[in-house]
Amino acid sequence: MLRLLTIIVTVLLLTGCSNNAEPVSSIDVQYQSPIDSTIILAGNFGEPRPWHFHGGIDIKTQNCEGWNVRSIADGYVSRLTVNMYGFGNAIYVNHPDGNTSVYCHLNRFADEYERQLQRTGSKDTLSLVFAADKFPVKGGDLIAYSGNTGHSTGPHLHLEIHNTVTWAMRDPLEFVGHLVADTVAPQAHSFMAVPVVGEGLFNGGASKQTFGFGQPDTKRQRTTWSIKRGFTAWGRVGFALWADDYSEATYHHYGIRNTSLLVDGREVFRADVDSIPVSCQPEVNLWGDFDHWRHTRVWYMKSYREPGMRLPILHTNVHQGYVIFNEERPYHITYKLRDFNGNVSRYDFVVQGVRDSRVSQSEHHPYRLLDVNRHWLQCLWPYYSYHW
Repeated sequence: MLRLLTIIVTVLLLTGCSNNAEPVSSIDVQYQSPIDSTIILAGNFGEPRPWHFHGGIDIKTQNCEGWNVRSIADGYVSRLTVNMYGFGNAIYVNHPDGNTSVYCHLNRFADEYERQLQRTGSKDTLSLVFAADKFPVKGGDLIAYSGNTGHSTGPHLHLEIHNTVTWAMRDPLEFVGHLVADTVAPQAHSFMAVPVVGEGLFNGGASKQTFGFGQPDTKRQRTTWSIKRGFTAWGRVGFALWADDYSEATYHHYGIRNTSLLVDGREVFRADVDSIPVSCQPEVNLWGDFDHWRHTRVWYMKSYREPGMRLPILHTNVHQGYVIFNEERPYHITYKLRDFNGNVSRYDFVVQGVRDSRVSQSEHHPYRLLDVNRHWLQCLWPYYSYHW
């Protein structure tokens, strides 16, 4: 009876706190390119960086300043900022579907907006907010010129899209991705095995270990790769992955949009980096192995949920993504990576369960679907700052 009640309460909470917690806009807005040239990315949405995720896409401008920057859709110019948030010169456009596009690191604004400012020097910090009827724009209207202002290491256009009400960051490729060519699948470099202290072992050891996939550096639309060597494990073990996405148009590498971990064909973990609450920015250091990054400048993103992680982009089974090796048999582990354009890569390896008396088998209740300290916050999060 208790098990049934737990399941019913969990379902009700998950339903009540779903993405339908706020009204969905039915307004159809047509999005287009912010530049007059082909969109080539220097960075994508959600890339892990110390203390924050990359909040938008970086569009290459051939190392030049002064490119025309156009509104990506109908709306109105709602704000201008100068030297705030590291954006340099930035212009904000509110759209009728409930989203706001932000164009950053600009050289200057179009003349009608530039005239609104009273600049006194290069170190000005300014912010102007406009009413909806002050500066209406159509998709394709010139609003600014690209530059290299603010925290920028070279000329480019940084484009962000936020939910206007909650300010949750959204992947701009959801709006302009149809304009970006990409036929190259993500590529995994290596995985990390992370035994839970006192509860797990991997290859006979209790410390975290890394293993390369050994895949040649190829750019293909679909790829499958298997590790031939064997592994052993017992108890509770987490996995993490070092991987990058690529494009045929440039040498840059990007973050992974969608990661899935499967055990014997069943998904135990999935990350879909489509929308991130701004208040969750620091949790990148918890999702990624920050200590490893500090020493190596390489991000291993965990395929399990640590205590306190509220990121709504992470989805796990009842074991929080940890793999429970409690049978003496082969476990077939699969990583599937997919980018926004649907290019897919798959990585397989086999771990043999080998009983080890050093591991104490704690009981993992299969019906504990709701953890008050974690899932409760995660379920409520969409109401405040998730996409819809």
